[in-house]
Amino acid sequence: MSEATPPPGDNPPTPPIGGGTPPPPPPPPAAGTPPPPPAYGQAPVPGMAPNGKQYAEWIWRVLAYLIDYIPAAILGGIGYIIAIVMTTSTEVVQTVGGYTYVTQDASTSAIGLLIALFFYLLGILFMVWNKGYREGTTGKSIGKQVTGYTTVNEATGEPLGFGMGFVRLLLLWVDFAICYVGVLWPLWDSKRQCLLSDKVTGAVVYKD
Repeated sequence: MSEATPPPGDNPPTPPIGGGTPPPPPPPPAAGTPPPPPAYGQAPVPGMAPNGKQYAEWIWRVLAYLIDYIPAAILGGIGYIIAIVMTTSTEVVQTVGGYTYVTQDASTSAIGLLIALFFYLLGILFMVWNKGYREGTTGKSIGKQVTGYTTVNEATGEPLGFGMGFVRLLLLWVDFAICYVGVLWPLWDSKRQCLLSDKVTGAVVYKD
């Protein structure tokens, strides 16, 4: 009398060939490990860097720059007011061809011009310290510290340094000078970089 065949669900698993044990599963990623890059053919997430950090949005960069510019604007405004206060106006009467003309001749004293120039220079030095030195060595100008963003070198992830930070500041003014095209560039750039100041120096701005 033949033995009954056990149901399929009761069959024991077939042992691996050679008697070896199956390989263990891969270990879980360590804490703080950045997410892997997108798979081949998969589109990256807009506004996100390959390291998982978020690029700064254009409006927040504008706000940070306005905060950075306020002290320099105040210093320049003080110089302008001093120049106006120390400007004298005199009437000049001229007769030409039987007609009499009265014109105003305005002149600023040398001391007024020097004081105004001093405050203008203070404003420029503040921008060099804040945008060139402070942001270059720490990644944060006053405006970026308030808004919560950091400027770093894209390749190293470290601050640019004072030298490259100063170059970036000069190129930022060029970005403004070319009809604002350079500072509008982040609106359509995949890394939200300015045309010259960021791309030439290899800088990117991340959200903290």
